[in-house]
Amino acid sequence: MFTKRRLIRVFAVAFLAAAPAWAQVSICEDGYTTPPETTGRTKKEFDRDALRERLMKYIAIEQKHRLTGLASYYSASLDGTLTANGEIYRNERHSAAHLTLPLGCWVEVKSRATGKKIRLRVNDRGPYGKKFVIDLSRAAAQALGVDVAKDRMVLIRIIALPGEDPLPEELLAGPEGPAGEEAGW
Repeated sequence: MFTKRRLIRVFAVAFLAAAPAWAQVSICEDGYTTPPETTGRTKKEFDRDALRERLMKYIAIEQKHRLTGLASYYSASLDGTLTANGEIYRNERHSAAHLTLPLGCWVEVKSRATGKKIRLRVNDRGPYGKKFVIDLSRAAAQALGVDVAKDRMVLIRIIALPGEDPLPEELLAGPEGPAGEEAGW
């Protein structure tokens, strides 16, 4: 029977022991690995493809969560309290609360009224009011303009899961693909 700690250790060892993915583009039956120079794909092309794969994974995850709706923001009285992941909430930092997204994931939030976008990390649970989809820190709400806008409707998309670096903005800004303008961004 595998315990959670043992499974993590097994995956960590397997990950560290694995050769870089770009070096294993094509493997023959006898174990010979074709170098990346002869496959026609450069490391930069491979990295771009890996980022696109991450984006597609995020889109699949987004379908399971409520990511469009009204935004609320934290009360000033909550400054200095603990968040769900154990961090101390600060009004002047950009952070958010969501009921179902994984704690530690990065999201990009866009205000429908102002058109402004901001990138922030989910570090708390909430909002618990049924009409709201995300709770923003005071600084994040001000940066988006939802603290004064009559329309608080926001669009949210995942740009990194816990432990990953956020996707580059140029990958998300392109008009082609599901991350482009036809998706509402």
